[in-house]
Amino acid sequence: MSNKIKDEINKIEIPKKLNESSRNGISKAKVEMPKRYKNWSKIVVFAASLIIGISGYFIYENMQMDPYVETFNGNSPMVTSNGGLDIPTLKLPKTTNNTSMSMIGLIVYNQKIYTQTSTDINDEHAGDLLEGKKIGTTKNNLDEWSKQNEYSVEFASTIGRADVYTVKGYDKDFRIMSYSEENGEINSEFYESLNGITVYTGQDILGKLKVSGNIINAQYRSFSDWNNSVDNFLPIQDRDILSSFAEELNHTVPYSRESVEKILGDFRNDENYKEMIFHLKDHTKVSLVVIKGGYIRYGFSDIYFKMDSEIFKEMWEQLNIL
Repeated sequence: MSNKIKDEINKIEIPKKLNESSRNGISKAKVEMPKRYKNWSKIVVFAASLIIGISGYFIYENMQMDPYVETFNGNSPMVTSNGGLDIPTLKLPKTTNNTSMSMIGLIVYNQKIYTQTSTDINDEHAGDLLEGKKIGTTKNNLDEWSKQNEYSVEFASTIGRADVYTVKGYDKDFRIMSYSEENGEINSEFYESLNGITVYTGQDILGKLKVSGNIINAQYRSFSDWNNSVDNFLPIQDRDILSSFAEELNHTVPYSRESVEKILGDFRNDENYKEMIFHLKDHTKVSLVVIKGGYIRYGFSDIYFKMDSEIFKEMWEQLNIL
């Protein structure tokens, strides 16, 4: 940015209350952002700062981008009469000329919205999971000022133009992949649809990750390391406990984020919060947050899964071996 532009922005007077809430929102967003999107998040925060300075408006509620904290549209799951948990179909918030929304990576496909996920793969292995021909190319048509009806267009996206494929071994209603090669450089990203479904057990979401029976190895790190993007991962040593834990994920019970976090209180600390990474046979890497007391979180779904068994206690001990 040129010095002239900086000077002009600095001249803009922002109301004190708005300025403080905006700073708090940005600070919190930086903490809650998935850490593998950290460099990208700096761009988001910078852009948001410009919006604050120029328009004087900033809506933090629409900027929730941490799959471990809250879905970015804030639609809470509802308990059904038969004991399931309904995750509402994702509807992005409306914006006006005076409001802005930090854009999560998303693709519209087959009348479903797919968002960034907590599973990734090294680019050199991504081509192995391409299934057949591409299913389409995303449109570079969505931004923070897009109207609601623009999200109904097939392959509408916030990611620019990219070819989209189904993923070998995974249901296309659950996961798709953007993939491109240019000048020998590969860029790939998974997108998942975890909305508009009813969840009864962990099998309905965690089972789709195909962790059980496919683990090569697994690692964990503390909240502090996750929060500061420090790759200080430690191996999980006991393979039997790891296998039992992976299988038990399918039998966990879903609860809404809101109900669980009322119980947990301040849990984002090294004593209560760990990140687990499963390295699977197909080279995918699945990230779960594991909370002391038996709670497990994945992706942008607004759900915690509870594991009430001795297996969780044994795994938690594994996550605290220094």
